[in-house]
Amino acid sequence: MFAKSKQMADGNPVRSILTLLSAFRFLRGRIIFALTFGLFLFLFQLSFGQNISFTASVDRTEVDLDGQITLTISVSGDVKSIPQPQLPSLDNFTVYSAGRSHNFSYVNGRISTSETFNYILVPRKTGKFTIGPARIKLDGKTYQTTPIEITVVSGKSSSPPPAPSEQRKGKLRKPQLHGKDLFIETKVDKKRAYVNEQITLTFRFYQGVRLFNNPEYTPPSLTGFWSEDLPPKKQYYQVINGRQYYVQELKTALFPTSTGKLTIGPAELKCTVEDIDRFFSRDPFSVFDRDLLSLFRQGKPQILRSEPIEIKVLPLPELGKPKNFTGTVGSYKLKVSVDKTRVEVGEPITLKAKISGTGNIKSVGKPTIPELSDFRTYSSGSSEKVSKKNYRVQGVKTYEEVLIPKKAGKYTLPPIEFSFFDPKARSYKTLKSEPILLTVLPPSQASPVEIAQLSKQEIGRVAKDIRYIKLSSGEFEDQGDHLYKKPVFLLLQLIPLLAFAISWRYQKVKERLDSDIGYARRMRAHKSAKRRLKVAKRLISEQKSKEFYGEVAKALLQYVGDKLNLPAYGLTKDQIHSELEEKGFSPEKIDNLIKVLDFCDLARFSPSSSTEEEMKRFLDRAEKVIVELED
Repeated sequence: MFAKSKQMADGNPVRSILTLLSAFRFLRGRIIFALTFGLFLFLFQLSFGQNISFTASVDRTEVDLDGQITLTISVSGDVKSIPQPQLPSLDNFTVYSAGRSHNFSYVNGRISTSETFNYILVPRKTGKFTIGPARIKLDGKTYQTTPIEITVVSGKSSSPPPAPSEQRKGKLRKPQLHGKDLFIETKVDKKRAYVNEQITLTFRFYQGVRLFNNPEYTPPSLTGFWSEDLPPKKQYYQVINGRQYYVQELKTALFPTSTGKLTIGPAELKCTVEDIDRFFSRDPFSVFDRDLLSLFRQGKPQILRSEPIEIKVLPLPELGKPKNFTGTVGSYKLKVSVDKTRVEVGEPITLKAKISGTGNIKSVGKPTIPELSDFRTYSSGSSEKVSKKNYRVQGVKTYEEVLIPKKAGKYTLPPIEFSFFDPKARSYKTLKSEPILLTVLPPSQASPVEIAQLSKQEIGRVAKDIRYIKLSSGEFEDQGDHLYKKPVFLLLQLIPLLAFAISWRYQKVKERLDSDIGYARRMRAHKSAKRRLKVAKRLISEQKSKEFYGEVAKALLQYVGDKLNLPAYGLTKDQIHSELEEKGFSPEKIDNLIKVLDFCDLARFSPSSSTEEEMKRFLDRAEKVIVELED
């Protein structure tokens, strides 16, 4: 190095100046390039996050009290993923999720996504109401929809139950509230079912007297079941033992998530009836001392409870189980299609696998898509559209893959397979799609790689606006191997900048960890969870299964509490679901976490204990859930 410097100093001063100027131009060019590239990225990201459309619409703005409204919320834009929107307060409606649809496009290297969320709204009372703005957060910016005005009018069956015949004649009859004036019941369509097979739970409220106010319904506990509400609510009259009742009926779809004996807890209904007992007294003259209007200002509380129901859940048979079976139960059809069969190299093809039928659509697994070595594949996610026609959960789930061919030729996409268990036939079924023939043409324009491999004469023929780069500097021809041209020299110049950047970043992170408790909890959540799961792992060898499941549940709850900066003690599953959904976590990841927590509760209070192998598998499952949430 010293010899080289001495040679430069002893040489021609003009050449030394030219060398320094050349080095300066070299560094200046790279600095300008870096600044220009950074500005381009900034402007690209700025425009990338602004092309967002967020709208809400309804299928009708006027509805009967016994009818329903379909609320559709649509989101589209140049984003890779879209979180669940935050609904406004809808106290005047009962809200049911009706699935979502997803559309993904990849054009000229740019990703565009659109997603539609569907909800069913059942009005609770008449009047004029406003559906407030829904909100969604994308790229750090909050978007909201326009409010919608809804008018609910009285329906045909919204009238109260008819009065007894004596009342219709003008006579006031003292009701016998200790009899069958009010009662409730819960029934199921089957008491034996397979895992993930639908069980329809029906709740009925029989009303033989007038109510003082609206009843308060507490649904039964459904530990071990995935539940889906089945609108709409039915209202009708029914005669039982010569007496007419006003009946209100609610249905719920239940999907068992574990085998064995599960219990549907008792439902409870709190209501207040007219307290005519207080008006009728043994002293016939005391009526003159009473305020007749007070009869309607107070009521007599009644608490009704149904009987619990025991369900026997059968495991899926091992005999004949396909290798690609993912746990889907029901009756389904498979349809596979592509948006085009003739493309050029590098042009994307959208492959859609549509699964439709009856069953728990949200839990339908992904069909087996074979590997395609001649294509680059990108998963664009899934979408579902849920229907509850005739009180059966059904619908369509669509999986999309983007295929980009690498070279020209004719290709055949092999059949795609999908397996499920049919509870009616009590057997497994495997569906196969038809092969799809694709024709891939050479690109109409030469790619940069191909151009780089052409000679000077070929480049001139391919593209006239491309000029061959001169390898000689002409008059100022290179006279040696200069120091500034060596890679080692450039690398040494970057070391101080890199060290400064690392030191600055470390100091900033340390300061934030010391000052921001929420940030510190989020950053250390994964490490803390791994430490707690190690404690659970030691309990496996000690054969303490109940303590093991308790420690796993504690680790998961603490992890979620740290991530959300909430106290882990007292966290409910509903709160966990809503908080994670608001943070943009996918429904699949949230459901996996809730299922693990449900199994922990079931195992802790189960009279039997798990084997060492079962606990090891469950620990791996819990660790996988944490890794999925961390990603």
